[in-house]
Amino acid sequence: MLKKIHHIGIVVRKLEEAFAFYKDTLGLRLGKMATIQDQGVKAALLPVGESEIELLEPINAESGVARFLEKKGGGLHHLCFETDNVAAELQGAKDKGIKVIDQQPRPGLAGIIAFLHPQACCSVLVEYAQPVDHSEHSSLLGEARDRRFTTERLDHVVIAVKDLEGAVAIYQNNFALAREEAHDVPALGIRNTFMPIGDAKIELVTPLGDNSPIAQFITKNGEGMYLLSLDVNHLPSAIAALADKGIKANVAKAPDGNDLAFISPKHTHGVLLQLISRR
Repeated sequence: MLKKIHHIGIVVRKLEEAFAFYKDTLGLRLGKMATIQDQGVKAALLPVGESEIELLEPINAESGVARFLEKKGGGLHHLCFETDNVAAELQGAKDKGIKVIDQQPRPGLAGIIAFLHPQACCSVLVEYAQPVDHSEHSSLLGEARDRRFTTERLDHVVIAVKDLEGAVAIYQNNFALAREEAHDVPALGIRNTFMPIGDAKIELVTPLGDNSPIAQFITKNGEGMYLLSLDVNHLPSAIAALADKGIKANVAKAPDGNDLAFISPKHTHGVLLQLISRR
């Protein structure tokens, strides 16, 4: 059984430089950092609510992460679900005929892991992780300084798809996720639905026309992860703190009435980032 989103993987050019945003600007603490030779990466996990953000820096040119960086220049890389039994989840996927990368579970930074093939999940690389007890953490681990705002949790991740109902069927078949009612959002040029898991959600979106940002993203990149949304405790304070660092956030209104702030990928190491305050 899948319990929650364990983490969202982000490929970056330099791990230490990425900390300047995710740790120092957003206030996330470092939970664990390690070099994983067999995956060709240096990686760090930064807790955010009950989930985490994983930053990945390639350490050799032959790794899949290095090829991703060369092709896309960094950004959202994979979606990881937490489970109590990776072996059972992986076998269940193979029994369903889902294409997988790993035939057997293996060790990773998040615990015991296995990857499904992106072709099975609307071009999203999906990982299963079964955490193990990590008694020793990095010496860099620490709480954030006193701040005007705090980043509370991972709110949702947006996946852009060509066929909304087809994608819903895939995610329900692959992961047994429930879905909410779909809605048209003309102001954003999308039709969307949410699939809750743990205290976060997966948002599947499809364009209503050819001119929306989602339509342009799919035309350029194909289907895949589009945006990461983080819940902060006080959005105006977050916007002010970003401005102090020379980062302009574009403010908009969500369909549910909540204010949103969007941060350009040029500041976030390749990720279109949304901040929202639900408190």
